[in-house]
Amino acid sequence: MELWQVNERGGSMVNILVVDDEPMICKGVATILKQSKLDINEVFIAYNGFEALDFIHLEKIDLVFTDIQMEKMNGIELIENIFLEDPSIPIVILSAHGEFEYAQKAIRFGAKEYLVKPITPPHLISVVTKLLKEKEEKGQRFTNWEGSRTLPGHMTHETNYYLNELVTGTIHESEVPTIKETLDNRMNGTYFSMLTIKLSLERGGIHDQEISTLKDRSLLKYAALNIMEETASQWSHLVFNNHNSTFTLLLQITEEESRGSMRVNQLLMVAQMIHTNLLKYLNVKSQIGISRIREGITQWPVMYKEALESLTCCESNKGHYMFYIEDKDSINPDPDLTIAGVDEANNRIVYETKVYIEGHFCDKGLKLQDIADAVHLSPNYLSYLFKKVMGSNIWDYVTKLRMEEGKRLILTTDKRRYEISEEIGYESPEHFSKIFKKHFGINISEVKQSGA
Repeated sequence: MELWQVNERGGSMVNILVVDDEPMICKGVATILKQSKLDINEVFIAYNGFEALDFIHLEKIDLVFTDIQMEKMNGIELIENIFLEDPSIPIVILSAHGEFEYAQKAIRFGAKEYLVKPITPPHLISVVTKLLKEKEEKGQRFTNWEGSRTLPGHMTHETNYYLNELVTGTIHESEVPTIKETLDNRMNGTYFSMLTIKLSLERGGIHDQEISTLKDRSLLKYAALNIMEETASQWSHLVFNNHNSTFTLLLQITEEESRGSMRVNQLLMVAQMIHTNLLKYLNVKSQIGISRIREGITQWPVMYKEALESLTCCESNKGHYMFYIEDKDSINPDPDLTIAGVDEANNRIVYETKVYIEGHFCDKGLKLQDIADAVHLSPNYLSYLFKKVMGSNIWDYVTKLRMEEGKRLILTTDKRRYEISEEIGYESPEHFSKIFKKHFGINISEVKQSGA
């Protein structure tokens, strides 16, 4: 079934971000781009991942180039953070010879391309042209409403039934070899997680129209299933239909991905991409519940229950479309809490978040993950909760505090710009100046002259 139809729109001026801890690389890439015939508005330069995230938060960025090996925050960490902000931004990896393994991992984590240094201008421009053309496509939409109903190649109706039976019961260790064989050894790993995706099929399709017939609803489900398949294609996975417009994505996780904060961010990134792609290509809204990562096939039924519990939490948090099971335990340890009690608990978490930020906003390399860890929530859910209660996002609040402190130091001390920059958590005075101008609308020298 032909799912995609590409329609071009008139190009608009774009902003590109180049991230590398080697200034000559940054300037070289920026020069090539500025001298090209591409419709580029501005090329921003960041010398580390933290500066890059400031640009992501404050500017409309259409494309990112990033080095893979950087101190303080490497390219993989930067990709994860960007995808949690906006998974639609194309990312290109700049890698040195001998870093192919890192480049492969970056592509698995969502990067679109990787270029080996030194980069030739024609190659650089051709990659940018291709990616910007893809990003500026008017929309790839599901259009073949008369198409045949197709399942992914590895999935049959019998397999779909079998997986539903597995996750809704219990699995004994003695059954594991048979399960692996039945699934053609597609899931031979040790660590797994489940995402349960519930589609809202009242509206959808190319014209975002009301879905009133069984035929249209059925075809939309098959299109959604194929989008989930394509989105998860970089991971060992299985997708199966649970009926009632709900699907489950079973992900096999590597041992490396099962450790530390990376484990949660990987799951959130996959969920974010699925939600974004369903909305972009099908005009279909979704809610996604995410289980813990657990060891062994016998834990599949446990993960399925956790994913369903998480999905239920989505329904009680209007405006939030994905939920990780451990957030449920953190925000609502008492299942008997009233709505007023839940609101009070949420306000308490946001208050604790503010207290932590106010004590650490000057820390160099402060990350959203650090703030989330302090209040025992995932970055995604904390961002949702903070904006819901405060009306602004977390990083805007961090930047506001840094800028106010910077302005105070400018007006009340004789400290030099680099000293102030260092004191409020920025790596370079040039970057501090850019953020200051963006925040206040005037530059540092004008503030000094006006004294206000």
